[in-house]
Amino acid sequence: MAYAATGSVVRQIGALFEGSSVAGLGDRQLLERFIAQPDAAGEAAFAALVARHGPMVLHVCRQILGDLHHAEDTFQAVFLVLARRARSIRDPDLPGQLALRVAIRTARLC
Repeated sequence: MAYAATGSVVRQIGALFEGSSVAGLGDRQLLERFIAQPDAAGEAAFAALVARHGPMVLHVCRQILGDLHHAEDTFQAVFLVLARRARSIRDPDLPGQLALRVAIRTARLC
């Protein structure tokens, strides 16, 4: 099932990094690059993760919260948590599932 993001955040990030050196990398590789390279390459890797999993996260936030502005705030919080805890992710192949769990928990707290 495809998730359509109504906010422009996901589209903007995706447009910025389309065709960059992160194209075709798996989640584990993107996460490892983000952790290992605190520079533009690391930022591009994280942006690719956001572009890949962001539409699903935003969709879930909107479903739970029912308000686009609150959903966008929650969306940002989810990826802030992911960025801060990147080194401690137990299964680096599944950052999308982690982002989804964080989105559900965070949205339910709002």
